Amino acid sequence: MLAWTKLLAHKTRAKIRPAQLMETKPIRYALIGAGSAARTHLREIGKKHGVEVVGIADSAEPKLWRISGDYASVPRFTDNAELLSVTQPDLVSICTPNKFHCELTLLALRAGAHVACEKPMAMTVAEAEKMEAERAAAGKLGSVNFSYRNVMAFRFARELIANRELGRLMRVNVVYLQSFLGVQSTSWSWRNDVGLAGFGALGDLGVHLIDSVRFVTGLEFRQVVGLAQTLIPEKWDVTGKARPVTTDTNAAFLGELEGAVVATFEATQIAPGYGDFFRLEVSGEAGTLVVNSERPDEIRLRNGASLTPDTMWKTDLPREQLPVDFAGRNTPTSPGAIVHAIRGACVEFPTFADGVAAQRVLGALIRSMETRAWVDVG
Repeated sequence: MLAWTKLLAHKTRAKIRPAQLMETKPIRYALIGAGSAARTHLREIGKKHGVEVVGIADSAEPKLWRISGDYASVPRFTDNAELLSVTQPDLVSICTPNKFHCELTLLALRAGAHVACEKPMAMTVAEAEKMEAERAAAGKLGSVNFSYRNVMAFRFARELIANRELGRLMRVNVVYLQSFLGVQSTSWSWRNDVGLAGFGALGDLGVHLIDSVRFVTGLEFRQVVGLAQTLIPEKWDVTGKARPVTTDTNAAFLGELEGAVVATFEATQIAPGYGDFFRLEVSGEAGTLVVNSERPDEIRLRNGASLTPDTMWKTDLPREQLPVDFAGRNTPTSPGAIVHAIRGACVEFPTFADGVAAQRVLGALIRSMETRAWVDVG
């Protein structure tokens, strides 16, 4: 049986001391971008105690904004610079198409705000590095919404590995499978335009694969090789006009991690039957674990000398419920934890440095697809 008590020894940086939650003044909070991602940021940041939503900006007509009626009275802007000048926010969420992440992050930092940015952090490695450099120079905090760090099963897997419950790691396999883009009921969006999104499945889903492997295993990428395909040539937009799909719909890649650990990855937006299926599997000398975003409260696990002594010819990875107290010791980190960090609490959240690390892997994969060869990361 797994020695659950060992996990208690692993310190969680997400625990917030009560004294650190004392507020001297409300945090003035603004959003740039009023699409679907903005709803997540408003829920996880805007509804926190002591946070005042002071403005929302988007270039689209307000009737197209995906903002709930709870924020009907919040001042609305179509000019981002005006939003920042008028509202003078302490924290800004960037929820726009990827193309604008860099310029708007720099605009917010130069206006004196901390920044919570959607993923992927940028279109290129150079942009991501510039965002991190300006954040550091401004003395502000920057976070990237790598939301799968919130999944309790992923966080539990991380603690198991950190406590060496699997021994020396040997292999990683990760898949993220969706079907939405392949069905007629979904319309063309900016995410299907490579000029606005930069990537398709590779960046939208693959960046989660990359960050989750770094987060769960604690290992960095050394080199990668990959390929991507666009298997849906066009989609109809909301007006009924056929629009070309210029982003990839499928991507697969191999990665070598620290310690010569081999990792395999697949991401697709057109696999019939799949909803939002994200599975991560890790094997070490002492065991194997599997976690799945659709089953956030459980883990498949076989580990320890008594459970892995002999050759097996029938797969047996017992399903275990997470310890009942685990969620109480681990609070979601993205995108809301940055609020506590602004107030001085010692909390863990995905930083701009994490965003840069993921962007470097994406950049290496793009070069790999161009050269059809392995490319070093970094």
